[in-house]
Amino acid sequence: MAASPPLRHVAMLPFMAKGHAVPLLHLARLLLGRGLASAVTFYTTARNAPFIRAGLAGVHGAPAVVELSFPSGSNESAPQSMDELPSSAHLVDLISAVAALRPAFAAALASAEPRPDLLVHDGFLLWAKDVADELALPRLVTLGMGGFASYVCAAVTAHRPHAGVSSPSEPFPVHGLPPGLRLTKADLHPPFDDPEPAGPLWDFVCESGSVMQTSRGVIANSFHELDSLYVDLWNREFRPRMWQVGPLCLAAEPVDKTMDNRDITDWLDSRLVMGRPVLYVAFGSQAELSRAQLEEIAAGLDLSGLDFLWVVRSKWFVADDSFGDRFGDRGKVVQGFIDQLGVLSHNAIKGFFTHCGWNSVLESISMGVPILAFPMAAEQKLNAKFVVDVVHVGLRVWPKDDEGEEGGGLVVSGDVQVLARELIFGERGKLAAARASQLSVASRKAMEVRGSSFENLGVNGTGGHITCSVCTDKSHIL
Repeated sequence: MAASPPLRHVAMLPFMAKGHAVPLLHLARLLLGRGLASAVTFYTTARNAPFIRAGLAGVHGAPAVVELSFPSGSNESAPQSMDELPSSAHLVDLISAVAALRPAFAAALASAEPRPDLLVHDGFLLWAKDVADELALPRLVTLGMGGFASYVCAAVTAHRPHAGVSSPSEPFPVHGLPPGLRLTKADLHPPFDDPEPAGPLWDFVCESGSVMQTSRGVIANSFHELDSLYVDLWNREFRPRMWQVGPLCLAAEPVDKTMDNRDITDWLDSRLVMGRPVLYVAFGSQAELSRAQLEEIAAGLDLSGLDFLWVVRSKWFVADDSFGDRFGDRGKVVQGFIDQLGVLSHNAIKGFFTHCGWNSVLESISMGVPILAFPMAAEQKLNAKFVVDVVHVGLRVWPKDDEGEEGGGLVVSGDVQVLARELIFGERGKLAAARASQLSVASRKAMEVRGSSFENLGVNGTGGHITCSVCTDKSHIL
């Protein structure tokens, strides 16, 4: 007789952003597919539920999706996700607004059958702690960041190595990092770039850290061969323990049909037949690009002579002015949310021009595709540092320094042209591609039976390191 799964019911509460939700969708697939959980339920808002349900289509065990309602009297037209925000500057406002879901979540969790024995929640949703505590329910937290960025943020907060730095470009050492690896304030994002941080964002970071520290652990979407040095540093110096269980994207292997849009697949196939390498260009669902920056990127891609597939967002354009047929057959411009992993797995793709969101970095490495880094927000500059100077799988474009000059503050077309070609054809690009290929192999081994990430999560009905850590005390289950 097969052993019962160590977890009978896992509740998942993702933040209302696609980049935060997708790793949890993959995690649910792993827990159910490997017999580590009997059931998984997602809790989200009505407007986010369709995306969650689509991401769970075909998953073994048919995870449930429970829609949470805001209290009566709430403004129903108010943003309920990052996609609906006018700007990422309103992130803290959204985090505060969705705290109104706490009563509905508490009621739904308390009435769930069977009673959940684990809650996995996004680190942005601080109120999940109080709900879990009321039910004596163990928690695991997801941060949406890799080990390097997580450790650096914690280390600069604890040790303030940039307190005596005189300029944003002055290098300084960070406690624990290899001697030759130095950072600048320009590598950090608010509030970590300020040695004396204050304000609402800093208050949120402090509260988030407190909520995380009382959990059973942090789920890290990474793997041992990629950033174990920094995860080990975290586990020696900070709490709770961080567990590497990725790349979670490999839980959903790309299928032969690259994506739902057959036209894109056919176009990529045609490039492969003609022996024309393709640069994939995508800056995430939250990127905010000015028209001037879009024009610089467009001109640089055009001048590069490369074939490219560029995913754009409608919010970047007025009406339907999204470049149309400006690039002819050499450049394909598409709008919307597409199967990025499927694109990156296509043999025609030889480089990825990306904002360096962690999901994008990990998907590119998992598929063995070198990166052209263009970080924009959050921890993306640290991710770009990791890509270029730590694991050496990419190159970086930099904005022009002098914002008072024409093109100042922008990544200019000439740099896009030169570096895009260098990534695909140059010696530095070839070295990055070779290293990405090596890490791709390592990433798959990590997820296979007896691999490091596989063992961390658990083995076919037998608790691994994570499942054992939350299953040792089940006195909370009635």
